[in-house]
Amino acid sequence: MRRMSDTIGKVCPVLLAAVVLVLLPIEATAATYYVRQTVGDDSHDGTSPEAAWQHVASLSGAMHAGDMAYVGPGLYREQVTVLNDGAPDARMTFIADTTGQHTGDPPGVVMITGADPLDTRAFVPADVPGVYKASLWPLVMGLVEMDGNQFRYEMIKSRKDIPLPEGVSSELELVARQPSRFYYDAESKTLYVHTSDGKPPSTHEMERLDRDSGIRVDKKNYVTVMGFTFRHTTDAGITFYSANDCLAVNNTSWGNRQGIRVYSSTKIAAYGNTLFRNENCGIYFANLSTNGLVVGNTAYENVKGIRWSSQSANGTAVDNVVFENHEYGISVEHADHTLLRGNRIVNNEKGQLMIDMQTDYTSDSNCFASGSPNELIAEFIYPDHYRTLADYQRGRHQDLSSREGDCGPLPAKVDVHKLAEEAKGYAARARRILSGAETTTTQAPGRPAPEGTGGGWLRWLLGR
Repeated sequence: MRRMSDTIGKVCPVLLAAVVLVLLPIEATAATYYVRQTVGDDSHDGTSPEAAWQHVASLSGAMHAGDMAYVGPGLYREQVTVLNDGAPDARMTFIADTTGQHTGDPPGVVMITGADPLDTRAFVPADVPGVYKASLWPLVMGLVEMDGNQFRYEMIKSRKDIPLPEGVSSELELVARQPSRFYYDAESKTLYVHTSDGKPPSTHEMERLDRDSGIRVDKKNYVTVMGFTFRHTTDAGITFYSANDCLAVNNTSWGNRQGIRVYSSTKIAAYGNTLFRNENCGIYFANLSTNGLVVGNTAYENVKGIRWSSQSANGTAVDNVVFENHEYGISVEHADHTLLRGNRIVNNEKGQLMIDMQTDYTSDSNCFASGSPNELIAEFIYPDHYRTLADYQRGRHQDLSSREGDCGPLPAKVDVHKLAEEAKGYAARARRILSGAETTTTQAPGRPAPEGTGGGWLRWLLGR
């Protein structure tokens, strides 16, 4: 069992080094790149605000160890795939310049989406009531109603991939049973849709999910991603796949499979991110993703807020707020030596904690609150269930200094419609401002520092 002081002692040097490398002046050999949706041009070299690129995907192959990129506000329907490595003393850093301080653009949200508008005019009623169909190519991997709550639709798998449930005659029957579902028939190249209200797709603003990530770090190391907003990718806003020593700071991610996916990776740290309405998890450490660190994040309306599984050992979660997730706030499944401290775990529908019976973990100084008698404080697979903190403390001898009840005010939920509309309309408005045709009093998007030791993790860390 790890003590809190031991863990923080190990964690702080790693995070402090990452923060200092971001804040210190860049070495002379490193490059700084700029992306500006407003006035950028991909024929330029991208090395100054005046010679900025227009598309964020231009950074994929350009960035090398020690390089830094400032991305101006706007809506980018693209993906960055990191193609080169950073280094221990020369991290590769992607920064969303929401203030415009570095790019020279007016303040705004820097949004990367994996989705593209869907032309819904071709849909006609299918043979099953409530279902509409249209010929469409290429393969559709995801759908979302932008005028709705912006959860992604549930995709019905082909019977060639997953056998149909007993008593179900076709995929279309599954689509018809519940709203916000779809099925893509690859043989006939036909998309079948059941909208959230059963009305024709043409009555909604819809997008199709085409790209797997916002920023994908695949088999690369020492990469930092700061301040972006990601939405509606087929996989994750940020994907760390077989990556090491990477950092995600103050990003927002919703409508994906995972807000942040960590797979077969080590020493991935996530600080201050807001992760919500993702189909599976806010952040998910899977398949031997060891030494993961989750500090000061907010996760809500996912299936699970924070999750470790499949021998992703030595994980640490400190000062996170996880609330109103559809199953569990924090889930630890076959991931030994996981440490949970100072988290607020509130009103998660099945339970606040879910722990695999075979997992060695330590948990304390958290706050638990259940929204109904059906919500458990802790559930163990199998068979133990604890409805009160006192029962859990007696049964497991964990969280002995934790409390149950009033965990304080919860963070405000993100207004997805306001954020998406701001990003979509940004470029045209910003160009008018830059030309002098319009003035602005817009403030840069921001969020309060996460609550934690010393009034915010970053201030506390830098003061140590």
